[in-house]
Amino acid sequence: MAYLELDGQKEIFVIMDPDTDSGIRKIWGKAEEDIRRITGAMCRPACQEGTGNIEQAVIVAVWGKGSLSKRLGERIGGLDRLQGRREAYGFYLADHPVEGVERGLIICGSDKLGIIYGIFHLSELLGATPWTFWGDAPLPFHQHSVLCTEIPKKREGQTCYIECNSFISKEPSVKYRGFFINDEWPCFGNWTFSHYQGFTAEMYDKVFEYLLRMKGNYIWPAMWTSSFMLDGPGMASMELADEYGIYVGMSHHEPCMRSSEEWDICKGEDTPYGTQWSYVNNKEGLLRYWEDGIIRSKGHQVFPTLGMRGERDSKMLGEDSDIEENVRLLKEIIKKQRQMIRKHLGRDADKTPLLFAVYKEVEDYYFGGSYQEGLNGFEELDGVTLLLCEDNFGNMRALPEKEERARSGGFGMYYHLDYHGAPVSYEWQNSTPVCRIWEQMTQAYEYGIRDLWIVNVGDLKFQEYPLGYFMELAYDYENWGAGCYDRSREYTAVWVQKIFGSYAKKEQVSQIAWVLKETAGINSLRRPEACSSGVYHPVHYHEGRRMLKRLNRLEEVNEEVWRSLEAEEAREAYYSMIYYPAAASANLLKMHLYAGFNHLYASQGKAMANVYGEWMDTCILRDEELAREFSAFKGGRWKGMEMAPHIGFTNWNSEDWRYPVRHVLRLPGTPRLVVSAADSEKYYTNQYFPVPFIMEDFLYPGCREITLQVANGGQGRLAWRIEERCEYLSFSACEGSTDMEDEIRIRISLGRLPKEEQKEFCFHIRHGEESLPVVIRAKRRDITSVPRGAFMDRDGVYVLDAADYLEQAPGIFEGHRAVFEKLEGYGKYGTGVKVFPETASFEGEENAPCLVYGMWADAAGSCRLELHTSPANPLRYAGSLRLGVSVNEEEVRQAYLVGGDYRGGDHTCAEWAKAVLDQEHVCRMGITLKQGMNYLRIYGQDAGVVLERLVICREEKELLSSYLGPDKTYCRI
Repeated sequence: MAYLELDGQKEIFVIMDPDTDSGIRKIWGKAEEDIRRITGAMCRPACQEGTGNIEQAVIVAVWGKGSLSKRLGERIGGLDRLQGRREAYGFYLADHPVEGVERGLIICGSDKLGIIYGIFHLSELLGATPWTFWGDAPLPFHQHSVLCTEIPKKREGQTCYIECNSFISKEPSVKYRGFFINDEWPCFGNWTFSHYQGFTAEMYDKVFEYLLRMKGNYIWPAMWTSSFMLDGPGMASMELADEYGIYVGMSHHEPCMRSSEEWDICKGEDTPYGTQWSYVNNKEGLLRYWEDGIIRSKGHQVFPTLGMRGERDSKMLGEDSDIEENVRLLKEIIKKQRQMIRKHLGRDADKTPLLFAVYKEVEDYYFGGSYQEGLNGFEELDGVTLLLCEDNFGNMRALPEKEERARSGGFGMYYHLDYHGAPVSYEWQNSTPVCRIWEQMTQAYEYGIRDLWIVNVGDLKFQEYPLGYFMELAYDYENWGAGCYDRSREYTAVWVQKIFGSYAKKEQVSQIAWVLKETAGINSLRRPEACSSGVYHPVHYHEGRRMLKRLNRLEEVNEEVWRSLEAEEAREAYYSMIYYPAAASANLLKMHLYAGFNHLYASQGKAMANVYGEWMDTCILRDEELAREFSAFKGGRWKGMEMAPHIGFTNWNSEDWRYPVRHVLRLPGTPRLVVSAADSEKYYTNQYFPVPFIMEDFLYPGCREITLQVANGGQGRLAWRIEERCEYLSFSACEGSTDMEDEIRIRISLGRLPKEEQKEFCFHIRHGEESLPVVIRAKRRDITSVPRGAFMDRDGVYVLDAADYLEQAPGIFEGHRAVFEKLEGYGKYGTGVKVFPETASFEGEENAPCLVYGMWADAAGSCRLELHTSPANPLRYAGSLRLGVSVNEEEVRQAYLVGGDYRGGDHTCAEWAKAVLDQEHVCRMGITLKQGMNYLRIYGQDAGVVLERLVICREEKELLSSYLGPDKTYCRI
């Protein structure tokens, strides 16, 4: 059995060819440091094999380069499979791998990146992760480690045995994979200037290592105030990327390897470039500027962007220009740019990947207008990667048609975990659950977008978890991608185990995974910057109470994990990546919720309004305190990263942000009785002519408990009592004394009531001379005739999750089975259903998959159906987004989820802006229910739709204002 021992007493020789690339040597140096810190073992270089008797060695080679790989190939079977592979590596433990070496670990790459990934695979086996630096993740320490092909049955003492299978790695699923550091002020910018004196090569060495440990190979560098080719200093950052084999591109509006900020440095009346960023007015100056960018790029591993947009991410010819003008100009620009690339890069031109970004308004220029030719099919884009983009909020827009997917150059996708723009920026904490990344990026992959994936990660910090998933999905789509409906949840468990498994108990690992998912889930409901006191209703459908319960639970578990982790290294990692984002996010939303309660209670005259106002202020102070603590963490390690504005945006950007308004009540000098239901804005007080408080909750199936609030509307203590009793009702309390508010939970013994007979119970709540009559109406429904699985209404409203279907019928798409699949933990309501395969679309009900839902109606009548879906966009340019709907035996009708003038990603489209802020589309249409059992059928039509919830209301019934809507209604099980 081949093995490798690692401890402070064992010496490990490292064998490489003498002319091994400097970038590979630098990466080995990083892995060598991992080995030293984890095992105590020291590595000693041995330039070539055959230099003497070596007990054990790590042998690093690139297949087909140098004599070492040739000799390895003669002794290690299967290494020749690396020939012609892209970014793959062989990883073998072997006895006598080369002359003079008794035991060896062979890491042989098909190319530079392959060997780098293989080296970091060794680090991963030992327990290192990509988040050692960026997430303060701990490195485990094992006094004695053994890498072996088979773990022995009899193990020695404290030895850590690590099973090390020999294999040839897969090629990456997506050819180019990476991230974009963007929107980097004030956070990343302040951090890097205080730690690395700017956007320097020293800082980028940390970024590149991060990228490579996640098996990435492509980057867009920071660009708000930075010029990558100048700030290294000079070309130092580019040269470092070359050493590591990383492709460097520039963003969608930075052509020919020229950073946006570089234009401000280079332009001028006394320069050959002129002063205007206008191809119409300064054609020769811009061509010279771009040409110099290409000349400078020669010999470097670059991925130039073609085309042109306006300055500062704007339209090239302004808001009033038409498609034809822009297309004509872009064709000329792209043709000129390709000519200069061929001229100056020569033979390298064909090997240099090129990119054209179909971003924002450029989508119109690519597809063209009704009578205007677009760039689609333009010969100068042959061989160029077309970078498509979602709507900046994580929802795919137009994706390649089937006949386009094999085009030369292929397609890329620009995805966002961070965005600076309308309708409201989101840059503070992660607000994208990994299940959402899975749903959208698998869709992109299945539509043929497999050449380039790049994700905007903002400041990098606080995106460790979703970024890791995005990169893992891009590298190993076969393992994590389509068909693996629950793999995103598995990834969370794997991610937490990798980082905390050596330090945390099983229960703690589960808690950490829960905190991660819950924080992202809560932030995704409404992105923090777009939240306010008016988003979640304080009482309707218990919305404020439900959210506070979730937040309190999140804070409780977060604090429990933080306190219970014993190892300081684990506490640091938890604080850096999880504790601070969870604590700050929960606190911020509580501030908004408390403000909402403060406003409502003030309008009701409740003294508790002032308490909620104080709690709101406490949250504001806590927000500042949390930021100061994070800034001071580990001596200011991440100082600056806490600076993102995140409270009360009133604009797309942080200008005019504001704290919630606090209402302060001047209270009467004596107590006053104020009574309300916990889920209603209505309130009741003592009146000369008594107005009874009527509660009808118990008339509807499924309701077993209601909550009354007895509040003080003045100063002093309010002593209240309930005098009458009812044998069918039980009260959690019948008397009390409060200076703020008490709650009374009322339960009913429904089984004791006669069936189908409405009963009415009356009692009074009294305080001194004040008295309020309360009337409770109840009815025990006979539901024996209601079929199992049928939903019943609550006061004229049915609420069903999309996953609550009775049955489904599969469809046929291109000769294959098409079905709705459940997505657990997804979206605004926690579940969803989507048609797979993801490219499947249908016209009408023929061949379309179908879901069937059941509702029981006591009486026939007209209703309003609401379909709540993900905020998806049409996946065809200027296309539709539809579901088919049929009630009972009626004909199938088309439910259009978006209007005819809908434009995903266009901030001037109010329908789109509302959808991405509210995280849903809501389609309303009229239907008719008959008395008795009703069957609602939903048919898949356009691809990309995730149906999350169905709400049916009687025509005369209006839902109460709220953000999450009512809970599911009763379903007979």
